[in-house]
Amino acid sequence: MFWTKEKLAARIRDLESFRYRDRRTVSGMKRIFDEEGAIGAYPPDMTDGEEIRPGDRWTGRDLYMWLGFDADIPAEWKGRKVLGLFDLGRTGGGNNSGFESLLFLNGKPYQGVDTNHEEVFLPPDAAGSAVQFRFRLWSGLNGYSPAAPIENRLNKAELCWLDEAADDLYYTARAVLETVELLSDNRPEHHELLSALDRAFLRIDWSRPGSEEFYASLEDARDTLRSQLDRMPKHHPVTVRCIGHTHIDVAWLWRLKHTREKAARSFSTVLRLMELYPDYVFLQTQPQLYDYLRTDYPELYEQIRTRIAEGRWEAGGAMWLEADCNLTSGESLVRQLLYGTRFFRDQYGVECRYLWSPDVFGYSWASPQILRKSGIDMFMTTKISWNQYNRMPHDTFKWKGIDGAEVLTHFITTPDPGGARELSIIPTTGASPRSPCRASGKATGTKN
Repeated sequence: MFWTKEKLAARIRDLESFRYRDRRTVSGMKRIFDEEGAIGAYPPDMTDGEEIRPGDRWTGRDLYMWLGFDADIPAEWKGRKVLGLFDLGRTGGGNNSGFESLLFLNGKPYQGVDTNHEEVFLPPDAAGSAVQFRFRLWSGLNGYSPAAPIENRLNKAELCWLDEAADDLYYTARAVLETVELLSDNRPEHHELLSALDRAFLRIDWSRPGSEEFYASLEDARDTLRSQLDRMPKHHPVTVRCIGHTHIDVAWLWRLKHTREKAARSFSTVLRLMELYPDYVFLQTQPQLYDYLRTDYPELYEQIRTRIAEGRWEAGGAMWLEADCNLTSGESLVRQLLYGTRFFRDQYGVECRYLWSPDVFGYSWASPQILRKSGIDMFMTTKISWNQYNRMPHDTFKWKGIDGAEVLTHFITTPDPGGARELSIIPTTGASPRSPCRASGKATGTKN
């Protein structure tokens, strides 16, 4: 179809902002610079803070700042999904070099807010109540360019409610169109999906965008698209099941204190996603990070314990942290496994049978023997797949060690150097962690 993909991409971009209704700009926001930058900090008294408005900027490397306001959430929003939209700075190239923040809601750590997580969904009972918002902002270290200036800007701070039909249509349409872009033009599914999306978007009444008639037509388009997708035959013999994971480099382009703060931001965000999506399952490795969180923000740690007991948060990976396996001695590797599996067993009653070590550049031939004697019979990695000269010819195989011990091994192969390619048909705003096909990237140590 001539220009159909481009037309639909434009329509999806137009639809994005209509997901948020009754948007109200926050007032009375104040800031306080935090020169100490202590680990595990909680919000200070903001009474004497400096007033800050949209458009105001701040500069500094490794700079901490508190940003806060109080808001009365309208009672008429009861029964809606109430959220805040916050654009407080740029997280930077590679998602690992610039601004990030931890939001405290009514004094308690609630969620990470950064370029990739600008939506904050409030608790269901927030409507009709007063809510205290406190953000602990960190400027970042600028990654590979530490000498370059770091400037951040308050671009947006709004409260609103989510139109769920518009949101569902937006994300389903994005997933369909991005799938179409990945499918070959000679595949029948390519054309079936494109036709289904085109027919659904013809149901939208663009004569008065934002009117009640417009939103009714979005619901109609959503239902049309879903019914057409449901009718499409599913032929593929493979069923793919996905779980979330955050890969945190405990030390790389930052210090250990920043890793501890990153763990709090990442893990609190996962807890909020679990509230939004009851079927969401998440894997987190490296007991060292859990141990940091237990000290810094014990209430988050207890929430994670609850999710682990429910079976929705998988605590695994075996090693205390994902260690270098080239230079370390055999005894060191044994202790990594001993301390790691013991922590999971003692803290959560979990027995770990696999080693998850994605970001390591090589392994000792003694590893299968060490793993089997440590009760580990499965192993996963990925970094070796990036080799530019002699790419590993297999992805799933049995790895035999020096003594003949074997472990079932899986290499997550990487189609392009550095990770998945970013799809180009619909430029992302970075406003939400819920994008259907976003490429991976480290965000101060995290692949989101």
